[in-house]
Amino acid sequence: MSLEKAHCTSVDGGELVYDDFTKYNNSLSHAVNQWNSLNPINVKADTASTYADLDVSDYTSSSDSRAGWFDCSAGADDLKLNTHHMDGFNDSQKHAVMTHEFGHALKLGHGPEIAVMDACPPCYNPNMSNNLQSWDINAYHNVWGY
Repeated sequence: MSLEKAHCTSVDGGELVYDDFTKYNNSLSHAVNQWNSLNPINVKADTASTYADLDVSDYTSSSDSRAGWFDCSAGADDLKLNTHHMDGFNDSQKHAVMTHEFGHALKLGHGPEIAVMDACPPCYNPNMSNNLQSWDINAYHNVWGY
């Protein structure tokens, strides 16, 4: 069901703790709320008493065709948002990109066109309100259980 990135996840000890270095805070909140509506992984912001598993930040590159990407790295993993593209997107598209990239941090791969995990998140159908669809939910539960 899910095309998971078996070698790569930001989840540590049943939670995904992120550092917020992005200007797309509405989209960040949307993504966190979407993934937290499922169990068992708790997605939450870093605090003084926690260690971040994921750094969410922005960069600008006109030569990079991606609006966002996720990568496992030494230390905290990276979720990067390309302001060159993101700044031209409407809120629905921004939410889709952020939610999609958090899906990768949760070990999910790309899904069909009817899913937030579609390979082209800015193309995601805005009529779905950028909420997780059944494919996304099933893929998540296949990886993390209930």
